[in-house]
Amino acid sequence: MHMLASGRDGDGESRERLAAVARMYYLEDLGQQAIAGIMGISRSQVSRLLTRAREQGIVRITVEAHDPRDRILERRLSERYGLRLAVVVRCAERAPEPRRRSIGYVGAPPVAGLIAPGTVLGLAGGRTLAALVERLRPQPGPGGITAVQLMGNIGPLASPIDAVDLSRAAAQRFGGDCYTISAPAIAQDRAARDLFLAHEHIRTVRDLFGGLHLALVGIGSLDDSAFIERGVLDPAALARLREAGAVGEVCGRFYDARGRECPTDFGARVISIDLESLRRCPNVVAVTNGARRAAAIRAALAGGLVRSLVIDDAGALALLGEPGGATTGSVR
Repeated sequence: MHMLASGRDGDGESRERLAAVARMYYLEDLGQQAIAGIMGISRSQVSRLLTRAREQGIVRITVEAHDPRDRILERRLSERYGLRLAVVVRCAERAPEPRRRSIGYVGAPPVAGLIAPGTVLGLAGGRTLAALVERLRPQPGPGGITAVQLMGNIGPLASPIDAVDLSRAAAQRFGGDCYTISAPAIAQDRAARDLFLAHEHIRTVRDLFGGLHLALVGIGSLDDSAFIERGVLDPAALARLREAGAVGEVCGRFYDARGRECPTDFGARVISIDLESLRRCPNVVAVTNGARRAAAIRAALAGGLVRSLVIDDAGALALLGEPGGATTGSVR
């Protein structure tokens, strides 16, 4: 904090008075109520004087330079997995929600840079992805996008982290049309799924899957997935998926260690983009976190399901097989 020469500011306040209040608050760590008692003024006046002190340059706050992204880990991930974009967020937070918000806040600008006017953008669902979509801001310039919901709704209860809500949010932020899938992510059986897929509305959306320029998805595992959390997968279904070699899930489709969809009765009921269409998309960005998902992310990368990655530092270290990533949990 710098003390300036005597005189008065534009509102007639004594600069010495501004400096005195600022010194007590910033250097002597007194609360505003205590300062009010010393100065014989109200607490609201103290707040106003502190604001004036900042405006007049009497108080100059500096913050040590800090890069919220770990550029070294980003480079190493890109080299190891051939990523088009790697964003590794330094996360000191251990609580789930602050960690998700940090990833979304830091990851949103570089992802927004991928979304040009005219982009056909596919969106899945997930908590970490929702935190990123909330922070997306369009680049300056005219033109909108086409937002496409990549999977049906996980349950009957509406949730702001579902693909339909994230697709609508993206279309509103960037302008343009939003195509939704009015169907459950998991039908009751194959016949019900086929009935949904035959509907003209859903056929229209599925036709857009082949023309995606960019897709934003989450990555789940057999231990940590929205399908488990919402009770869509019971223990028997999980057991069958494990027997089939499943290690990860994207858009409701479970895949093995090589990124191939597992042939199960569950897979025959899914209403979402198929993995082959996802592979053909020029850039699929996985927005995820945590060391516990390392095997699922690694398999998605191996199978060509993901080309870019937004992740926390603990997850990045686990992907690289290094200490520091094995003890931090994941929060979808």
